[in-house]
Amino acid sequence: MGDLKLPGVGSGFPIQSFVDATVNAERAPKEQLFNKREADISVKLSAYGSLTGALDGFKTALGKLEGNDAFQKRSTSFSESGFVSAKASKNAVAGSYTLVVNKLAQAHKAGSQAIDTTSKLGDGSLNISVGDQSFSVAIAEGSSTLAGIADAINRAEDNKGVKATVVTDDAGSRLVLFSEKTGTDHQISLSVNESSPGGLSQLLDAEGKLTEVQAAQNAEITIDGAMVTSQSNEIKDAIAGVTLTLDKINTTEKPDTRLTIGYDKKAVETNIKSLVDAFNKVVNTVDSLTSYDAEANKASPLNGDTSTRNLMSQLRRMMSTPIEGAQAPVQTLADLGITTNKDGTLELDSEQLQQQLSDNFEQVGALLAGDKGLTGQLKGLTEEFVGKEGILTQKGESLADQMKKLDKEKASFSAYMEQYEARVYKQFSAMDMVVAQMNQQLSSVISAFENMPSFGNSKK
Repeated sequence: MGDLKLPGVGSGFPIQSFVDATVNAERAPKEQLFNKREADISVKLSAYGSLTGALDGFKTALGKLEGNDAFQKRSTSFSESGFVSAKASKNAVAGSYTLVVNKLAQAHKAGSQAIDTTSKLGDGSLNISVGDQSFSVAIAEGSSTLAGIADAINRAEDNKGVKATVVTDDAGSRLVLFSEKTGTDHQISLSVNESSPGGLSQLLDAEGKLTEVQAAQNAEITIDGAMVTSQSNEIKDAIAGVTLTLDKINTTEKPDTRLTIGYDKKAVETNIKSLVDAFNKVVNTVDSLTSYDAEANKASPLNGDTSTRNLMSQLRRMMSTPIEGAQAPVQTLADLGITTNKDGTLELDSEQLQQQLSDNFEQVGALLAGDKGLTGQLKGLTEEFVGKEGILTQKGESLADQMKKLDKEKASFSAYMEQYEARVYKQFSAMDMVVAQMNQQLSSVISAFENMPSFGNSKK
């Protein structure tokens, strides 16, 4: 209570100590019950959270192998590196192609005449064309130096893809314009409108043009002898489902490079290993949460939990049940080198897995990712437990609701105890006042007796 409390003024008794003892006797049993309930809920919430996390990881690993697309990814490799890079979609046909990079696409660059950097060229406007598009840039007198003109071009709201800079060499400074896009379709030209003759026109040569610094050029590559040109160094679908990026021109020492497209078996191998690791994490998590220590006579939080037991039973059954549509010689996980240890975890023989992926890639896909493949079935099971309406999801939500309800009960009890303490304090204070009054009355009686006159045996 926030009120000032004093010891008993009448009886001399320590009222606050009596109040505290009475209140604590009322509070302690209920608080112990609250603490026990809170601990029980927290432990189970944490346990279900750990299990849900492990199952979410397992579900993620399953997703990387679920569906036929997981086995349709393509890999690319080159006999000579550094000339071309490639990305292949699932639509690319496995095969080999001989590539020769003849030219790289480059952007057009054009520069002005040499001009002193501090010179102001006067006001007016620049009309800039890039390919079949154009835009105009107003130039103010005070901003008509080379740097000011470059800045105005770069800031133009309707700029069509031209950048400007100032380049200084031994001959002087020049305004240089370059296209943001490569290829001959994006060549730059410039014309000027000036207020005074001999102003902005100083940027141009005697023919009224910029000087070409770098010619626009298309990329050029031969694929199995067929010529392909492109405005950029990225060439899409010259080979169906493949995007090529040209990096360097082939040399006489390395006149070509051979591109090989195949199934991305390495990615599948990695995903299968991740699946085994994720399953083992689920097993180890369940073992930890359901164990019983006989020596300490202590059970883990989910010991005896029927939902957890049901989950593991179904997982183990699915992992060992034959898959409809699986094709020899890959019809079970054991055929992939995946076997079960005594503790329920999985063990993977990497050499056997690599051999099956090399020799029977499609059959591996039928086992794991077919229409009724193992990963799809397992993912469906995990969804039953950790999906939006899953069993563990609902248990977690129920426990969270219980915790909220408990918090309300604790708050309500705290308010009750404040009222109870005030009431007890008031009762003890009243008792103290009664005792004070009785002591005062007793003192008066004793004083009266002491002051009474004596009778008998008086001297004559």
